[in-house]
Amino acid sequence: MFSSSLLCSARTVKISDVCSKHPNPYNCNNILNSVPGASLGADLNSLSRYIITSAHVYAFDTITLVHNLTRSINDKQLKQRYQACSMDYDDVLLSLTQAQQSFVNGDYKGMKSNGQTALKDVQDCDWKPGNDQSDLPNKNKYLEDVINIIIVLADFLAGVY
Repeated sequence: MFSSSLLCSARTVKISDVCSKHPNPYNCNNILNSVPGASLGADLNSLSRYIITSAHVYAFDTITLVHNLTRSINDKQLKQRYQACSMDYDDVLLSLTQAQQSFVNGDYKGMKSNGQTALKDVQDCDWKPGNDQSDLPNKNKYLEDVINIIIVLADFLAGVY
């Protein structure tokens, strides 16, 4: 994913620099160290593209879980929570698509703004009441960490850091 020619001609960033700006540096390090080649220094454009795509795929997997939970649960309160989360995740997917488009267009302010909107929607799903024993709370927390990386990367791309 990160070829040496890209590293020579593009702006690279260290994982430690990105994660120092993240609200949860430990989780950020774990996520970014799983990106092929990123531990050696990552091209900001390639890393951003990879992370936005990963967030979108993960959000799609999470909304699939939410739909399955909604169909299989009998607890009325949890069913309502999952239905609300389904709407939240529709918005997450839209915001991540818009973040991707902003990135492609070089609109890093828009990339950050759309990331922030997606983050709020994930958090909206996460705080809803209910004794949820499913994997949804863990998936929400993980996606929050990934989206926070998108927000930090947008600032790096915009020259804030």
